[in-house]
Amino acid sequence: MGTTITSVTIAFVLAAVVPVVVTSAIRRGDRKRKHQRVLAGAAADALFTVRPRRWQRVILRTIGILVIVVGGVLLLGAAGTSDETDALPMGIAGAVALLAGVAFVLLAGALARTRIDALPDRLVVRKGFRVEREVHHTTIASIRPWTGPYGGIQARDPNGAVLFDTVSIAIGYPDLEAWLAQRAPWAWIAYAGAATPAPNWPAAGAPAPAQGWPARRGPAEPWPTPEAPGPDAPKY
Repeated sequence: MGTTITSVTIAFVLAAVVPVVVTSAIRRGDRKRKHQRVLAGAAADALFTVRPRRWQRVILRTIGILVIVVGGVLLLGAAGTSDETDALPMGIAGAVALLAGVAFVLLAGALARTRIDALPDRLVVRKGFRVEREVHHTTIASIRPWTGPYGGIQARDPNGAVLFDTVSIAIGYPDLEAWLAQRAPWAWIAYAGAATPAPNWPAAGAPAPAQGWPARRGPAEPWPTPEAPGPDAPKY
């Protein structure tokens, strides 16, 4: 009984601590290195790309390959044994492992394809193997917290249909938060709370860029759009 309680306690502690440690390590690493802001294939006016971490799909693919190998070994063992009582369960276990391994590999492929390209007035969302679609900022009616160990957000339209979702450890996630605070302010306030300062950039007292997009920026610069040019933009 005591062993069971100890095991459960350790499991709960690990479930609470591991996401915090991983998130802190990712944030610290992001401050030390610069990620490519916009991936190849995005529109010419794309501001940034939100995408999963490479190590996420590498882990899934590695697990999948290992499980496929185990499944293959079990199937070969089942085919080579003469004892039917051992062959049947071994064959079933091998088939299940093989299917699970293929599922992990496919999940890694879906994760590699997942991305959100942010443009001045809309998001181009690609989720797994689904068809790419555009989400205009005016269709974002609500933002909800995304359940999971690492958290995140989920955006919905006025009918409650999910428009997109992403986890907080994704590359470009702080940029997406700033984009939403600028482009869907009512939904953002309802999600973050009116007392929560909206992501904003540049810092107080720093001059805004004259036009275009700066090469280096913080996680929450105001997005330049045709409707709202910068204060120093040329007037005609």
